[in-house]
Amino acid sequence: MKSQYKGKKKRKKDTMAGRVSQAALWVLDALVSVYMALILLVMPFYNKEGFVHIGTDKSTFFSSCSARTAQFLIPVLLVFLAAAFVSGIQKKNLRQTLRGLRLSPTDVFVLLYGASVLAAYAFSRYKEAVWRGEEGWFMGTVTQLTFVAAYFLVSRAWVRKNWLIVLMLPVSGLVFFLGLLNRFGIFPVDMGSTNVQFISTIGNINWYCGYMMSVFFGGFALLWQSAGMKLWQRRLLVAYVAVGFASLVTQGSSSGVLTMGIILLAAFCLSDRSGRRMRDFWLNVFLFSAVCLAVRLVRLFGWGELTYLESTTELLTNTWIPAIMTFLSGIILAWLFTEDRKGKYPERFFHVLVVTAAVSAGVLFTLYAGMLAVNTLTKGWITKMTNVSIGRFLTFSPTWGSNRGATWSAGWLCFWEQDILHKLVGVGPDGMASYLYNDGSAGVMELVTERFGAVRLTNAHNEWLTVLVNTGVFGLVSYGGIMISSVRRLLRSRGRQIFAVACGFCLLAYTVNNVFSFQQAMSTSTIFILLGVGENYLRGGRSGTQDTCE
Repeated sequence: MKSQYKGKKKRKKDTMAGRVSQAALWVLDALVSVYMALILLVMPFYNKEGFVHIGTDKSTFFSSCSARTAQFLIPVLLVFLAAAFVSGIQKKNLRQTLRGLRLSPTDVFVLLYGASVLAAYAFSRYKEAVWRGEEGWFMGTVTQLTFVAAYFLVSRAWVRKNWLIVLMLPVSGLVFFLGLLNRFGIFPVDMGSTNVQFISTIGNINWYCGYMMSVFFGGFALLWQSAGMKLWQRRLLVAYVAVGFASLVTQGSSSGVLTMGIILLAAFCLSDRSGRRMRDFWLNVFLFSAVCLAVRLVRLFGWGELTYLESTTELLTNTWIPAIMTFLSGIILAWLFTEDRKGKYPERFFHVLVVTAAVSAGVLFTLYAGMLAVNTLTKGWITKMTNVSIGRFLTFSPTWGSNRGATWSAGWLCFWEQDILHKLVGVGPDGMASYLYNDGSAGVMELVTERFGAVRLTNAHNEWLTVLVNTGVFGLVSYGGIMISSVRRLLRSRGRQIFAVACGFCLLAYTVNNVFSFQQAMSTSTIFILLGVGENYLRGGRSGTQDTCE
């Protein structure tokens, strides 16, 4: 009798620990889901006074949501960990429980990045400034650690909900539609100002382009993998991608168009083994071309005029190039649809095209980099010899790339002036400006003052270079490892996990664009959540829905 009682009591303890851990996990999932909804679905529209301090407003919103969620989440997380540990011991399967915590390459790099952020703060000479970061940006230690925590919570505690990710499409689609209308001088939402440097509900052009790159190519990737979807789903994706392309070519940032070109090349290279993916790739190309042609016709017939123009916008919407692009892509698309109906796909032909395109892109990039280096070192020799009027593109100077030459040079000098320790760990998260305006050399200050005057330079307008300055070599290696490992693993899942691949395209687009841009609350918070979403799908997180496409 006594032994039976003990046995029943032991089973009750086992059941109690298991139930507590499951209940805590359910609460964790609910909290993480609410947090994701706030950042992905609410934050794009959040502002207090229109464009007045809109960047600061979004940073404050992110910080507030993160802090309030943490107040509830941390106690629940501790209860879950304790209950899971006890349950593992009682069931004598602690080893199996620990095995479930296996780390992927991306996990390891995220942990290393978190450690590098802590090290950068610990050895920073500007601790007060780098704890929260620069006023208005707030990309300091707390924010960076929040990104790390968000990644692990989403990748581990979130129970996959495809509908939550799908809701990003109408939200971002509305943001893009408002941005498109704004560029034609139409403001359905009163943002308190019609300054052409600000757009939609995001703010500055750089912020808007950064947000676009962090979400738009997810929709692009879903259409690229839409072979198994219903007709109405494909039509909604077509509408979303068309609006996104229209906003992309008119928003005013050349880096966004350059990023699109690289994404198209990547999608083309990943399509050659699948006839349906190749068909849907050309559907995307046709949509882009047709949208450019439509904007061209609107401008040509005087139905509307863009309020902000730059070189790539002019090239794509004020010449007959989009007409040629639409004609050629339409022919290829029609051919692929015809072949698909016959159950055929000219794989060898497109494989040759893919190899040719990849090699050509590599040659063109190498040629341009070589010409840029030679022309800069020889003080314009190529420009003089060829009598070319594009010397500003072939000479690296402070004005190159919309003053990227100045910001990149300033960033590199900030890194180079550090001692060995601070080259390794950096000056502190979001601490570049603190170093620059407190301890920067006369040379770097002269460069910054000459180009930007009284405007405070807070970053190098190159995310990876800024990470190098702020968190040193350790931070750059770990941050680069996060992006490279995740993009590689996510894109390799094509044909199996459509949402994982969509996250991979978002990460790739964000990374490419941020060679010319910077971290900010709207885009970087989104991308770390999507980083966690992608990892969740790769780990086979709990879900009752079907995620495959082929």
